[in-house]
Amino acid sequence: MSLYSRIKLLTAGLLLGGLSSTYFSPLYGQGLGNSPYTVLGLGETYSDAFAASQSMGEAGASTSNGIHINNLNPALWVRNRFTSVEFGTIGQYKQIASPTLTQRDFGANLAYLAIVFPATPRWAVGFSLKPYSFVDYESRTTAKVPGTIYDAYYYYTGKGAISKASFTNAFQIGRYLSVGLETSYLFGNVRRASESQLLIGDGRDYLVSRNERTSYSDISFRGGAALQLPLKPDNKLNLNIGGAYSFGTNLNAQQTTSFELSNNTFPVGLPDTLTNNAQGGVYLPSQYRMGVSLEWPFKLTLAADYEHQSWSNYQSFGNTNEGLNNAGRVHVGAEYIPRFTSTRYFDLAAYRLGFSHGKSPYNPGGTQLNDSNVSMGITLPIGSGGNSFTLSLIGGQRGVMSTQAIRERYARVLLGLTLVDRGWFVKPRLD
Repeated sequence: MSLYSRIKLLTAGLLLGGLSSTYFSPLYGQGLGNSPYTVLGLGETYSDAFAASQSMGEAGASTSNGIHINNLNPALWVRNRFTSVEFGTIGQYKQIASPTLTQRDFGANLAYLAIVFPATPRWAVGFSLKPYSFVDYESRTTAKVPGTIYDAYYYYTGKGAISKASFTNAFQIGRYLSVGLETSYLFGNVRRASESQLLIGDGRDYLVSRNERTSYSDISFRGGAALQLPLKPDNKLNLNIGGAYSFGTNLNAQQTTSFELSNNTFPVGLPDTLTNNAQGGVYLPSQYRMGVSLEWPFKLTLAADYEHQSWSNYQSFGNTNEGLNNAGRVHVGAEYIPRFTSTRYFDLAAYRLGFSHGKSPYNPGGTQLNDSNVSMGITLPIGSGGNSFTLSLIGGQRGVMSTQAIRERYARVLLGLTLVDRGWFVKPRLD
């Protein structure tokens, strides 16, 4: 491998890293637009799936094509036999509806940044950076104060995010089995504010504000295993079985809470700090994912997964569950490549379809909300070295319209870029 090629790959990786730390850093707090249910727990979590898996309904905990990094299962990173850099962005358009109101919103964010190195033929190491969850909500209400002729104004907001930096080790054991371990550092902060104002209209409309800032940081672990069993000789058909388990994590947390009274935007006295860097914790419950797939290599893959997270075991900073329920979800998907050895460009593309359905952890009014979506996507090669561009489209709905729940209809777009260098860690041979 030439020095120029190595410099080119490193430059691309540093460029993507610079973009993520500069251009996309403000978006980490923005999330994917207003999401009222993020008032609960640590907000809305992002999928572990990268762009290729997202377009298959997030199915694929058992299979990998060896070009794209499959982040659904740490054990599958060892299937990447060449050094690869992956970068993805996500955008979401959402319509939020209640029986009386409708709102449209848009948000965008960095989806992931990852790199994998095949250190030996049976060992791969990788690094990734991605958002873990986001909080983004805003609510305004006006109501009569009981026993008076006056109205009161209430305003609630929340902004923030938790990010996830991971180091993955994956190993091939024997011919059929691979295992992997992901060690992650979770970090970030969330700001929440609640304001109330008595609307008298005589210059005495005092505004009472309560502001809360909570910072999170800690280590988490996720393990995985994958088994590839040949059903036909010469690698013509494989049965794949895989699974991943995320261990429950106690996140360290620090919380500062302040109280402020103002009149016509002018503070009345100094803000009062109620708590300053109070020490506490948040418990993130365990999660598991199991998958099975049939794979005709470089032709067709059919995959199905099931995942479950025990959100009923969640504990907030105040040692409450916040009404969250266990959430299970089914994912199914297919990937098709017309002709891998063809010279026609669109015969080399990978086409994907998928479907996902399950329960969300939210339970307004005692009814747990469903979340369903369909997906489709395409991977277009860039040259002949494995570089590619992936487009994934997802459309779905969460919840229903009722007096205690809202309906969210969303459309997501993921753009992924994969850069592959076949010369790293490969010993040159002389004939």
